Amino acid sequence: MPADGSSLKAGKVSVAGVAWAQHKGIEAVEARVDNARGTRPRSPSYRDRHLAQWVWEWDATPGTHLIEARATTRPATTQTSVAEDVAPNGASGYPATQVSVS
Repeated sequence: MPADGSSLKAGKVSVAGVAWAQHKGIEAVEARVDNARGTRPRSPSYRDRHLAQWVWEWDATPGTHLIEARATTRPATTQTSVAEDVAPNGASGYPATQVSVS
């Protein structure tokens, strides 16, 4: 994802990240802007393994925006918004970044 506090130009912006679930594997990744309904970014063919790189082309509009992502592991367990530490069951909470678009 873009770094928190980034200034971006309006238009197509690549939003990307890595999802990781050591013992389960990644089924899907969703990204959203300003709490709008999520979209499933394009993921490589190895997305069902433990590590999935993902990328989404966002049509950025002027303003301040919050970008969030969440992952779904196998079997279908979706990351929650509640921030949890890595131990003992893996981190949770949505990775997020705020950006300004002009």
